[in-house]
Amino acid sequence: MWRNYTQAQLDAQYNQKTLVSDEEHQRHREYKVTESARVRAKLADRAILDVVYGLNADERLDIFKAPRRGAPTQVFIHGGAWKNGKKDDVSYPAESFVARGANYVAVNFALVPDVTLDEHVRQARAAVAWVYQHAREVGADPDRIYVSGHSSGGHVAGMIAVTDWEKEFGLPADIIKGAAPVSGLFELEPVKRSWRNSYLKLDDTAVARLSPIRHLPARTMPLVVGYGSGELEEFKRQSREFAAAWRAHGHPCVEVELRGLTHYAVNHEFNNPQSPLLLAIFAQMSL
Repeated sequence: MWRNYTQAQLDAQYNQKTLVSDEEHQRHREYKVTESARVRAKLADRAILDVVYGLNADERLDIFKAPRRGAPTQVFIHGGAWKNGKKDDVSYPAESFVARGANYVAVNFALVPDVTLDEHVRQARAAVAWVYQHAREVGADPDRIYVSGHSSGGHVAGMIAVTDWEKEFGLPADIIKGAAPVSGLFELEPVKRSWRNSYLKLDDTAVARLSPIRHLPARTMPLVVGYGSGELEEFKRQSREFAAAWRAHGHPCVEVELRGLTHYAVNHEFNNPQSPLLLAIFAQMSL
C-alpha cells in the first residue's frame, strides 16, 4: 500500500469527513453558501457575474472589481473533491480582497466524473489565461495576477503554478506572479490507490501528469502553502512536502500552519483579514 497504511487506513486518510461530524460538515457548507450570497449582495455594484471564458457551459467566472483601476487580481479555485462545488459558493473571499484593494475572481469549471481530471485542470488554467488576456478590459493589471485554491482547488492551484504558459497557451511564462495552494494534494499516487480513484479513474500516466510536485518550474515564483493543524496527516504531509520541494528547488515559499483548524474550517480563513493565511497572501500580493 502507501507508507505502511492498510487500504482502510489509506482510504480514511483521504476522507476529511472522518474528522468532523455530519453537523459540523453541514455548518461549513452553509457558511460558504450564506456568506457568498451576503458578499454578492454587498458588492453588487462591483460584480461582473457569469463571464464566459470557454465553450463548455461550466466555463464561467465571477469578477469582483477593486475600488481603483490597475489593481492586482486574486483568482480563486474552489474545492469539493474535484466533483462538487461551484463558483457561486466562493464569492465570500471577495469581501476581504476588495477591501484590501484587489480584484477577486471566482472560477467555475466542469467537474469529475462529467469530465476527466485533465480537462478539469485545463479549464481552470484557461480561466487564468482569460483573466490575463482581458485584465485591462475590467480595470485590472495583467502583470499582477495571483492564484489560490482550497482542497481539490489547492491541487488545481498547484497545477496552475507549474503551468508552461508558453507551451500550453502561447502566453508569457510569468503570467502568474504568485500562488497559494491551501490544504491541497500535490502527489496523486496515494490518491490513485485510495477510494477516490473510483471516480477519478487515474492511471500511472495521469498521476505523473497531474502531480504538481513532479513538475516544479525553473522560473522562480513565490508560494504560500497553507493547511490546518487539525487536518488529516496525509493532507498535512502533502502540503509540507510540497513546500519543502518548492524551497529545495530554489523558490521562495511561506508555509502557514493554521493552529487548531480542520480541513473545512480552513476555508473560512479566506475571508478573515486577520488570519495568518490571508496576511501571507496579502504580503505576496504587496497589498
